[in-house]
Amino acid sequence: MKAKMKRTFFAGILFGVLFAGSAFAAEVRRIAVGIGNAFEPYAYIDENNQPAGYDVAVLKAVDERLPQYEFVFESLEFKNLLLGVDAGKYDIASQQFEANPERAAKYLFTTEGFANYDKRIVVKKGRTDIQSIDDLVGKKVAVTSGSNSAAIVEKYNATHDGKIDIVYEGSNQVTYDNIVNGRVDAGVMTRRVFNRTNNAFGGGLDIVEKNLFSKSDAYFILAKKETQLRDDIDAALRELKKDGTLSKISFEYTNGDYTAE
Repeated sequence: MKAKMKRTFFAGILFGVLFAGSAFAAEVRRIAVGIGNAFEPYAYIDENNQPAGYDVAVLKAVDERLPQYEFVFESLEFKNLLLGVDAGKYDIASQQFEANPERAAKYLFTTEGFANYDKRIVVKKGRTDIQSIDDLVGKKVAVTSGSNSAAIVEKYNATHDGKIDIVYEGSNQVTYDNIVNGRVDAGVMTRRVFNRTNNAFGGGLDIVEKNLFSKSDAYFILAKKETQLRDDIDAALRELKKDGTLSKISFEYTNGDYTAE
């Protein structure tokens, strides 16, 4: 009788352990992440046709700190990232997004930034007549459709009598070529993007040092309801900053500390 009771007791313990293990596994939530596909070195598709870049590496490091989640990545065009969040296809979207009031009305941003994103005006080498956004009035300025730079220029036009001629472009190489060849007067880039683009395509640009075009950080965008996920990501980002992991990832992908200008 005692032996039978012991078998029953240990069988109950084993069942409890197995049940607890399966319950824990069931609590791991799959998080769909939409990542840009053509913005090296931040968000792109690698030689194995997999999502890659600084944004991806940071999110993977965040995921390692959050065992309750499993991040699953999908690459797509920049213009479709927020549409995917709108449709409920993605819980997180990333391609160096900056916060602005229009986006904040629709989406949730992490409160912790993961990259400095101060931007400056870039012009053809030797040009000195453009030093601030006011100097862009009446001139053609290249920006990416849907970007924070585009939103800033669009807002400027809406609130000023003098208008900036906005030219929507999709790549830094096209912007470089158009500035150098006089098809547009200026573009807007971070210092790191400027250095990489200028070095890659011939050194034909100058960057305006006198004034910032905009001061910002890059953040992850989430669906509006994802407050707990946002808080968990923020906590992980703070750990990554504190222990130096974020800087290490930055050096790996950008050859510098992208957490500061």
